[in-house]
Order: sequence, then structure tokens, then C-alpha cells
Amino acid sequence: MKRYLTSVLIPGSLLLILVSCGTLRQQGYSRLDEGTKYFIPVYDTGFDKSLYNVRIIFGEKVFSGLAVIKYMPVNRSYRLALLSEAGLRLFEAEFTSAGDAKVNFITDFLDKKAVVKKLSSDFALLFSDISKNGNKIFLKKDDTESYVVRVKKKGKKDYFYSPAMQGPEKIEERGFPFGRTTVLLSDYLNNAPQEIVFKHKMLKFEIGFTKINYKEWN
Repeated sequence: MKRYLTSVLIPGSLLLILVSCGTLRQQGYSRLDEGTKYFIPVYDTGFDKSLYNVRIIFGEKVFSGLAVIKYMPVNRSYRLALLSEAGLRLFEAEFTSAGDAKVNFITDFLDKKAVVKKLSSDFALLFSDISKNGNKIFLKKDDTESYVVRVKKKGKKDYFYSPAMQGPEKIEERGFPFGRTTVLLSDYLNNAPQEIVFKHKMLKFEIGFTKINYKEWN
């Protein structure tokens, strides 16, 4: 009986994963030959810094804190720091538009290889250069404003949905099976999204950013 259940459940689970991933063509998109369009990144030209409230759900646990994102013009990179509600630094890393991440600090209870890798790859999605040559562009059939830019880096493909109208409204990092992340972004203002939510397929792990607006940083 155990062998029978294994033989049925494993192929069924693999089929479910493959169907849920779906290709862009299955979603109604077709490849564009020309790559001359300009796409607005998550943090557009003129962005300096943003402060966010952060809410993290991991299993049954809920954590809250703050996040600071700042553009570093000297290195043309972005620095992201996660802070506790008391202002203690939990995680700090620097990200380049090429998708590279350098972790400068991580607190002891987060200092696990899998956690560091997941946080680094998730946050790096916010700073990818989606306008560079070599990225593939797809257009939704019967909708001239719905684009997807496919960014291929280090053997994996990331998808940025509808970046032609404003910054991306959705980003998908494809991984198998637990590496896949979906980022939802909304309410762009002053070159930055007001809401960011990281969701993880097959894991109860969610990170939500809500921007704090005040005059000194706007």
C-alpha cells in the first residue's frame, strides 16, 4: 500500500508543479523580435531612499520590523537593511543591477545558509536591470500594454510582468521546487512601489513591505 501511494503521489505532485508553472505561451504571450523598448525598473531613475514597515510570516510565527532601501550612487548599487522594531540591525546587503548580492551583516538567529540564500535571491529581484540587451520581451495577445521581460542570469530565468506602463506589477523567480518566489508590487509613487509582497510557492513564508511616507524622504 505504501509503495502504491508513493508511486501515485510523487508523479501527481510533479505534474501539479509543472502545470502551475506554465509557460508564457500558455499564458497567452508571444515573443517580440525587437528589443528597443524602454522598461521602468522597480526603483526608477531619481530614486534615493525609502523606508518600509515589514511584516514576515513564517509558519505560525509573525514578525514585524522596518526596512530601509537606499541607492548608492558611487557603486551604482542598492543597499537594503532589515531592522527590528527596536531599531536593531537584522540583515544588511548590497545589490547590483547585474543580480549580484553581497551580505554585509546578518544576525545570529538568521545566520543559516538556506535563509541567507533565500533572502539574498528574493531581494535581488527588486534591483535587476530589465532594460539591458539580451533580455527577452513577450507581449500579451490582444493587449499592447501587457509585457513580460525575461531576465536570464546564472542559469535561471526571472519574469517581470507589465513593466512598460510603470514599474513591474509582478516578478516571478523560477526555481524547483522551493526556490520559486512571486513578488507583487503596487501603488508606485516617487520612483518606488508603496507595497511589496514576497510569496513563496509550497512554503508558508511571506514578506510584506508597506512604505512609510514622510516629507524628509520624499
